[in-house]
Amino acid sequence: MNKKKVLAFTGILGAILIAFFGGFFYGAKKGWELNLPSPFENIIQKEKPQSLPSADMSIFWETWEKVLEKYVDREKLDPQKNIEGATKGLVWSLDDPYSEFLNQEETKDLEQDLTGEFTGIGVEISKRNGVITIISPLPNSPAEKSGLKSGDQIIKINDQDALEMSLTEATKIIRGEEGTKVNLTIYRPSTSATLNLEIKRAKVVVPSFSYKILDDNIAYLKIYNFNQPLILEFYLNSFDLINKNPKGLIIDLRNNPGGYLDIVVEIAGWFLDKNNIILKEDLGNNEIKLHKNDSDGAFKNIPTVVLINEGTASASEILAGALRDNRNVQLIGTKSFGKGSVQEVVSLSGGNSLKITVARWLTPNGTLIEGNGLKPDIEIKNQNGEQTGTYEEINVEKDAQLFKSLEVLKEIINNSK
Repeated sequence: MNKKKVLAFTGILGAILIAFFGGFFYGAKKGWELNLPSPFENIIQKEKPQSLPSADMSIFWETWEKVLEKYVDREKLDPQKNIEGATKGLVWSLDDPYSEFLNQEETKDLEQDLTGEFTGIGVEISKRNGVITIISPLPNSPAEKSGLKSGDQIIKINDQDALEMSLTEATKIIRGEEGTKVNLTIYRPSTSATLNLEIKRAKVVVPSFSYKILDDNIAYLKIYNFNQPLILEFYLNSFDLINKNPKGLIIDLRNNPGGYLDIVVEIAGWFLDKNNIILKEDLGNNEIKLHKNDSDGAFKNIPTVVLINEGTASASEILAGALRDNRNVQLIGTKSFGKGSVQEVVSLSGGNSLKITVARWLTPNGTLIEGNGLKPDIEIKNQNGEQTGTYEEINVEKDAQLFKSLEVLKEIINNSK
C-alpha cells in the first residue's frame, strides 16, 4: 500500500511506542525494556528506535499515570487503546486535516475505498476551513440521489457534532451495513439553507471511466476518479477511441475527487508531448520534484477542452492544470475545489498505517492549487436540476456547461482548418 494518493482526498513508526516514545527513555534495561515507574514496567519497546528529536516526555507519563490512578472507570481502561489515542494525537498536532494515524480497521476501510467498491452513501469528503465538506457525491450513489451537492458542509452525523470530528471518524460513522440509514445535518452555503437528510446506505460501485461520441465526431470522456480500476478501463477503451479518430475531445472532470498520483501522471501522458512537465511537487526544504511525461501521447494533437467545477479536486486538478499549462487547453465551468497536497500512505506494524502529507503540488507553470483552485477560462454555471456529468444518460441540451464546451470546441476545430 505504499502508494502516494492525491486526495479529499496520501513511515515513521515501528511498534507504536517506538516512534512516539523511542529515543527519549530507551536503553535503561537490556532488551530495550523501558525503565519506567509503575504501572508502566511491562511496556516493551520491541525494536531499537531511529534517531528522533529530543523532547521532554515526562508530562505524558505523568498524565497517563494520573489517568490510571484517578479515572472513575479505570478498571475498564485498555492501555493499547490509550497508546492508539496518543499516537492519533501526535499526528493531529500537525494541524493538517489530511494527515492521520489509521488503526487496522481504518486502514482496511481506506484500502477498500481505493478498489472502487464499498458499502455506504457514496460521497467524497474533505476539510475546508476546519469543516467537513462534500467534495462530490459519487455517481448514481445514495448521496447523489438524496440531493447532496459539492460544497455542502456536514454539521451533524446522527445528531453528533461533526465539527470536531476527523475525516476518518466522520467516515466511520457515515458508513454502515447495506439497508441501514444515516442522518446528516447539512449547511448549504450557496443558499444559506440547513437541511436534514436521512440517507439509506447501499453497496456503492464507483465507475472510473466512460466515453461517448457526440455530434460531429467529438468524443466526450468522463473520468470519475483516479483510483486503481481507471488504468485498465482507460487502456481498454482508448484503442476503440483511437479507431474512431475523433475530431475533438471533451474531458469531463466535474465532481472528480482525485485518486492516486501515479495514475493521474500516467493518464496525463496520453494527452501530452514526451517530456512535458505534468506537475511540480514541493517536498519542502526548497526541494522541488518534477514529474515529466515519459511517453508520446496518442491524443496530444487532438483539439481538447476540459470541464471543471467545485467538485474537481486533487488529482483531477493536476490533469486540468497540466493540459492548460502545456497545451493552452481551455477550462470551462466553475472554479475547482483547491486540494493541492500529496498524501503518502505508509504501512505500519500490526496492520496500522500513517496517512501523511508529504508534499504540495504546483501546476507546470508554478500555480499553487492548495486553497486556491483553478479558475476556468470560461466561467459558466449549471442551474439547479441541470446535469453535471453524472452517471446518467448524457443530455447536452440539459447541461449548460457541456453545451458550452461543445460550442467552444467546434469553434477551435473550425479555426484549425
